[in-house]
Amino acid sequence: MSFLSKLFHKNENKAHQNENKTPEKIRIETEFATFIYIDNAPAEIGYEAELNWYDVPEDEMERLNYYPVGCYIDCNTPETTDASICLERITRLFEDRYRTDFQVKNTVAQHFTGDNGLIKTLRGEMMTKQELIDELEIRFISVYRDGRTAYSLNQYSLDIDYSSDVHIIFDKDNNYTVQNDREFYNFQQR
Repeated sequence: MSFLSKLFHKNENKAHQNENKTPEKIRIETEFATFIYIDNAPAEIGYEAELNWYDVPEDEMERLNYYPVGCYIDCNTPETTDASICLERITRLFEDRYRTDFQVKNTVAQHFTGDNGLIKTLRGEMMTKQELIDELEIRFISVYRDGRTAYSLNQYSLDIDYSSDVHIIFDKDNNYTVQNDREFYNFQQR
């Protein structure tokens, strides 16, 4: 090979090696989850993870139907990858997840409970608040830098004018709003 040929092939090899490299993802390792940085500006600049919010079943067949709870946390500011503020909040929520889980489900159930103390189902039947609490399951948690925490819950029985999950958003003062999918996914104002 001539000198020029070696030189050109050398540059081609370097260019080819650079093409094959993928940027390393920024991660935050915690005792309960690995958070991976995402930049879906402007709506989401933060980290995502899967949490074992509910106890993982020991039975192999039951584990097939187990799904971790998805989680999103904001970065402290859109200009940085530091998420210490929201990470601290999700850590506290996770450490107290049994109480938090009940509080979220209880608040949703109370929201839909009628004057008679019952909740009307999709089939027109009535269910108790406890029956709804037992049915609800958190499937996603979002922790935002402005103090809001949003929980998305699976629901199958509610007689509501939309077929969707139920979302409950707590603000920094613990006031809450209950929304359907359409309302929730359009509320992304920061």
